[in-house]
Amino acid sequence: MDNNDTGFDANKDFQDEIINEDWKKHRSQEYFDYRELWESVPENKIETDFPLNVDIETTDVCNLKCPMCSRTIKAEAGLLDELMITREEYSSLIDQCVEHGAKAIKLNYDGEPLSHKDVVWHVKHAKDRGIVDVLINTNATLLKGKKAEPLLAAGLDTLIISFDAVSPDLYEDARVGTTIGIVIDNIYSIVKLRNEKYPGCQIKLQMVMYDDPIWRDQFDAMKIMWGKLVDSLGYSPVVSWKEKSEDPFPEVEGWWCSQPLQRMVLKINGKVSVCCPDIWDEIVVGDWRKEKLIDIWNSDKFSEFRRSHIEGDYYSNDTCRRCCYPHLEK
Repeated sequence: MDNNDTGFDANKDFQDEIINEDWKKHRSQEYFDYRELWESVPENKIETDFPLNVDIETTDVCNLKCPMCSRTIKAEAGLLDELMITREEYSSLIDQCVEHGAKAIKLNYDGEPLSHKDVVWHVKHAKDRGIVDVLINTNATLLKGKKAEPLLAAGLDTLIISFDAVSPDLYEDARVGTTIGIVIDNIYSIVKLRNEKYPGCQIKLQMVMYDDPIWRDQFDAMKIMWGKLVDSLGYSPVVSWKEKSEDPFPEVEGWWCSQPLQRMVLKINGKVSVCCPDIWDEIVVGDWRKEKLIDIWNSDKFSEFRRSHIEGDYYSNDTCRRCCYPHLEK
């Protein structure tokens, strides 16, 4: 099947409006080579020896209770362990990533990475070991001066900040447990600091987009509020997954998922999943506390899952049939 006929887009679930790319002037050629692979690997259905990116959940602790977040749902159901990764565990994971050629790590999943006391060390250790792109996704409530500059100084490459509205009431409906004023101050401060001393860090704002015109208005207002300050503004549609008892989504012919070709997701509970949407650990392919990452990536279970997408048979996977990603609007 011709990839161009499918309109394949490795980032189809995330709409991004680029504002400024000055940070690229400070990146190495290795970074641009990696980003080229990030697009070409899923587009051309290439199987690599190791993932390009490894998501590492350093903690499942978070200071907010956002209603759209899977962590909130799990917390209410008593399904969180509230763990913190140890330095020894983290060092082992980074060593494996470097040994086998991973180019990027992203420090979050359900938890808030700034909740971990070692977050600055996490960034610095990964950079010192040679990871090309170190990313953090944060709600920014803990992104205060004492933590902001050390993060930038440690070599943080990409900071993705969840910011869902400019209207205080809507913001506090989405980000339960904080106020918009705190977050605005923290974002503005780190943007100023980045501009003055650490121009190589990319700063992105991302919101959750609901199917209601009011949220499009909020996104437009974000452009006015932040348009001359951050590097990009984007949104991901609010996502939903069918329960096992529900009828699956209809099949989308010719669709395949980029995630199992690009990344692996390491959760703080030890489980390794093939993708971010697997919030209930339905597609577990290993345990990073008990197995080597290279063995998990090349295991029969993970390999067979990737090939089901490569061969155009994603719908044979029960969990994929209940995933909304094939139906997200471009």
